[in-house]
Amino acid sequence: MAQQLRKLTVGLRIAVIQLNPQIGHVSETIARVNALISRIEKYKPDIVVFPEFALSGYNFHSRQQIEPYLNTAGQGPEWDLCQRISRQLSCVTVMGYPEKGDDRSEQVNYNSVIVVNSKGELAFNYRKSFLYQTDEEWGCSENPAGFQTFKLPFAKKARDSDGRLHDISIKSAVGICMDLSPYKFEAPFQDFEFSSFHAENATELILFPMAWLSSVSVTSSTENPSLRRKEIAESLKSLHLPMFGSQGDYHLDVNLLDGTSVKENPEVSARERALESSNAEETHIFKRLGQPDMSNLNYWILRFMPFLAYEDRKSWLMEGLLNPILSKIRGLRTSYMGGTCNKPWVFENRNAVAIMCNRCGVEDGSTVFAGTSSIFKFNGQHGDTEKSLDSSNSSVDVVGSLSEGYEGVLVRDVEFEVNR
Repeated sequence: MAQQLRKLTVGLRIAVIQLNPQIGHVSETIARVNALISRIEKYKPDIVVFPEFALSGYNFHSRQQIEPYLNTAGQGPEWDLCQRISRQLSCVTVMGYPEKGDDRSEQVNYNSVIVVNSKGELAFNYRKSFLYQTDEEWGCSENPAGFQTFKLPFAKKARDSDGRLHDISIKSAVGICMDLSPYKFEAPFQDFEFSSFHAENATELILFPMAWLSSVSVTSSTENPSLRRKEIAESLKSLHLPMFGSQGDYHLDVNLLDGTSVKENPEVSARERALESSNAEETHIFKRLGQPDMSNLNYWILRFMPFLAYEDRKSWLMEGLLNPILSKIRGLRTSYMGGTCNKPWVFENRNAVAIMCNRCGVEDGSTVFAGTSSIFKFNGQHGDTEKSLDSSNSSVDVVGSLSEGYEGVLVRDVEFEVNR
């Protein structure tokens, strides 16, 4: 007789730290991290998540340029800082860094993330699977293992129906920025590779450091790069910001279940109020530095489509529309866009939390990062009623978000259900 699963409610206090690191300024970035950690230490977070390449800066254009910043998983400033934070706060710390691979003969290097447990030990090291063109410029290699899951233990963080607390190991995963996009921007959009993998594997906690770009950033598809660089420079100047954007002007957003609420947002600064009341806003490309970039936030949610309720899946099942698609990818995938041949929605009646930690600021006068670090909770409900695939979908709760343009920290209590 099969053992009946027990439903547990997991409660985690999550801190998401948004930074604007610049190449060549690691010590200055660490100083700002220390300032932010000192602000949230009293809240005793269970997890602290940092962005992709959190200390080094991101826009490296050659192997020679990135070489001084490469370290193995147990060495370097990222490791030292994560160890210290984990031991100081008794928390899990997650941070992106440039990894020097083990095989020195082939000089294989990775864009990686370390997960350090509350004792200061390495719990997991994940390597980016889908590379962005900037990763390729400095010779980054793809993760040979592809997408992965691992168990992340927490002491007395799961509550049963009688109110008793239990230790819990949460099925967790790391993703890094481009992992959420179609492979090389060439794979079919509807494949949803990353989110399909984790929906099928019943991943419960997704840690997602990023260096995600704003739509105003100069990319290979920008029609007039020179004009866009000029617009970026003029916009920063009009806000009295340096060419790399804001640093040290923190967006602090704390909202806890015990009623604690702290909100400090640089958006109310005089320079942005002046901008809003002037005609310059019509052509200004940084209109809402103190608010989330909702376009990117909704895109991230869309890329988690297998985790979202969508009413058309029922007709897909009844009409057998997925059968020929899934037969072609048999052995590789068991679902498509969240549906299977036997069940309309693979994620139905499950919960998952995704921690999207992005960076902000500007590099090279042309690369603008989108900030908007956020926490999403997917509830596995409303599968028969939802048509939208954005933040208005009832199956996802945007628990909180930081601003587009400012460094800062988001702290939230998040509860979600798991079966054991």
